[in-house]
Amino acid sequence: MKKLKKSILPGLLMLLLTAVVSACSRTPATDDVLSSGGKQEANGKSIYIRQGGLPDPALFIANQNSETGTNSFGDFAFEGLIRYQRGTDDIELQLAESYENVGNKTIFKLRPNIKWSDGEAFTSKDIWAFYQICHNSPVNYLTSIETPDDLTVEFVWQEPAPFDDLRIMLIAQEVHHGRIPYHIYKKFADKRAALVQQLPLLTEEQKANGLQGPYGRDVFNNKEIVSQLDDIWKEYIVTPPNKEHVIVGTGPYINDVGHTINEGSMSKNPYYWNPDKQTYDKIIIKATTDATKASMMKSEEIQNMDGTLPKDLMDSILASNKNLVYYPMEDAGCHGLYFNQDSKTSPMSKKEFRQALNYIANREALRDIGSYQSEIHTWSSLGLPPSMLKKYVDQDVIDKMRKYSHDEKKAAELLESIGCTKVNGKWYNPDGTPIKLTIGLDKGWYIATLVSPIYADQLKQFGIDCEVMAVDSTVYANQSEVEHAFDMSWDWIDIAWSFSYPYFPLKNYYEHTSGPAKKMNFPFDKKTNITTLEVKDWDGNTINIWNWLAGMQNETDDGVRKDHWERIIWATNENAFAINFYQNVTAAWENLATTDGLPMLDKMTENRWMPFPETEEEKIATYNLNWGFSGGVRKMWMLSPKLK
Repeated sequence: MKKLKKSILPGLLMLLLTAVVSACSRTPATDDVLSSGGKQEANGKSIYIRQGGLPDPALFIANQNSETGTNSFGDFAFEGLIRYQRGTDDIELQLAESYENVGNKTIFKLRPNIKWSDGEAFTSKDIWAFYQICHNSPVNYLTSIETPDDLTVEFVWQEPAPFDDLRIMLIAQEVHHGRIPYHIYKKFADKRAALVQQLPLLTEEQKANGLQGPYGRDVFNNKEIVSQLDDIWKEYIVTPPNKEHVIVGTGPYINDVGHTINEGSMSKNPYYWNPDKQTYDKIIIKATTDATKASMMKSEEIQNMDGTLPKDLMDSILASNKNLVYYPMEDAGCHGLYFNQDSKTSPMSKKEFRQALNYIANREALRDIGSYQSEIHTWSSLGLPPSMLKKYVDQDVIDKMRKYSHDEKKAAELLESIGCTKVNGKWYNPDGTPIKLTIGLDKGWYIATLVSPIYADQLKQFGIDCEVMAVDSTVYANQSEVEHAFDMSWDWIDIAWSFSYPYFPLKNYYEHTSGPAKKMNFPFDKKTNITTLEVKDWDGNTINIWNWLAGMQNETDDGVRKDHWERIIWATNENAFAINFYQNVTAAWENLATTDGLPMLDKMTENRWMPFPETEEEKIATYNLNWGFSGGVRKMWMLSPKLK
């Protein structure tokens, strides 16, 4: 375990310590479920109390696609055909009993005897209905979804079909298939399905230009039908499943009527297909803030909390309550700055300038404030999290990659190589104007406001003027992605929001419809909205990145796919399109006195600050504790109440 080398900012520490010291007394609701023996129970029923988010009770209608959604209720009420785990790509069967690829079809067999929480049978038609109402991944790759019987769902792929593993990952990206009961939302599914069939098929020329539409249909030149589809959608999202506004799902728990903005509860789904996994009688969800959740965890008002805290505060909380255990884990996302290649006050379009910005950075100082448990790395930006590099890229390719250690001499050489000069301690553009940079960030992102000024100071000490501009979250995306008001923009970087398989994070990085490519101001075709960026690989060959990524989905040769993503990752790092400060570390906190089934207890340290998981088995079990990685169903399948 790495020790903190620099003390945390005093102001931040005092703020968070105050939050803990001034912890509120237990509320009546909490007193009702806390026994003197530390066991969470109410009227003899076992309860799990989690930190979470609750939908606005005034707007809540129990429809996940509605304005207020279902928030943490959905973690327990909805299941997918299969559920992947972010960070490991592990897949666990839920509604599906099995799946296989046969020709251009992927065939799922549903578990028999699944019922909705209102007692109606769950069938293949419910999966069909989901994809007619929600045109989520993978509908742009399909020709149709067939339901030959109640327990069989056939995904029929367009030719050429995606390679086998990609098919499963595209389907698994939807984690809540079981949330649109056909017996309730039949009219919406039928109407939208019929309208889509009226759309003409995309032409081969349109497909060659990168256009996609649901089930291969043209939604770009048919305003009337698209408008009708939109009208049906708008009616659907304001339609509750029942007058009581109780969720209808297939998951182990269903919301109780009458939650507040601060607290809600869930009870067992009486029709759940896997009752042995309903080890808790009730789930209580308590809304928290960053300022209150630590004190609530310490006083055992909640049994679960996510996220990390300053080291001194972490030590204080663990020392004050011997029941608490802390599980750190690598996040599949990083913090850093995207570089605007069309900067008006610097030669940002030159890769040598961007490389210099990476060499100037002292990442250790940035890491110590932003995420002190993170490993130091030497990459500019990869398009995927640094921890995934060795998993997907051969060592001989890694050895070819430029390593951006803190090297101000190298930075100066690169700047001089493109005509920049340093006069009286200040760097100037080749045309003699002073280099001036701005860092844009969302002022509500607390870590961004701490880390960005440190990097700005590092640039200033090197001789490059840099200003930090913190703006409101309501305008930040537009200013960074459309107006290009900043030279550098803070955000999540090198992210694997879903699968870590390189196709997904690289597609997110370079797809012009997403934030990263827009923040970096990559060239694109205005007709197709597709990035036209070209780069050189280590052999000097020209790569059209988007063409390579688009072709990857249909490439059946594993070796060719790997060669393509290795060259893209190498070129991404070499071109230094961004600067990755550190890969974030997140965590899950649990209560040893009330919860059984916790992983890695044989490796528990004296202070209950767990080591990072090392084996794949340890990672899967630990990541199950993180709601964002695995969802509530996988977690509750693993945990159980601690018996006296």
